Amino acid sequence: MASRKGMINTFQLAFNQAGYPILYHTTQFYSMRQHRPVTQYHLKWVVVDRETNRSQGVEIFNTYYQMWIIFFLRDLWDCINNRPIDTSNPYWEAYKKKHNIVIEDVMLK
Repeated sequence: MASRKGMINTFQLAFNQAGYPILYHTTQFYSMRQHRPVTQYHLKWVVVDRETNRSQGVEIFNTYYQMWIIFFLRDLWDCINNRPIDTSNPYWEAYKKKHNIVIEDVMLK
């Protein structure tokens, strides 16, 4: 079983090689309510502005759950490869409800 970070890196490499550059990063803050540091995970598309020839990251997904990043990347990979999205994982309904995301809408046209 690969580590979560390793799975994210594998997806990131696959997307980059397929011509869909993705950035992954984390931010942390201290939660006074939970009395501990909390990590937030971010995914961004790399978009090039043709006028200025500069690239920038456009956030497409963020969450506090690292597994949801993996599920999102898996679903996005399925969309890119014209495969149906697997909704059998137990987190699918919470994942879809919390983020109110339809994965096809995320794809840049």
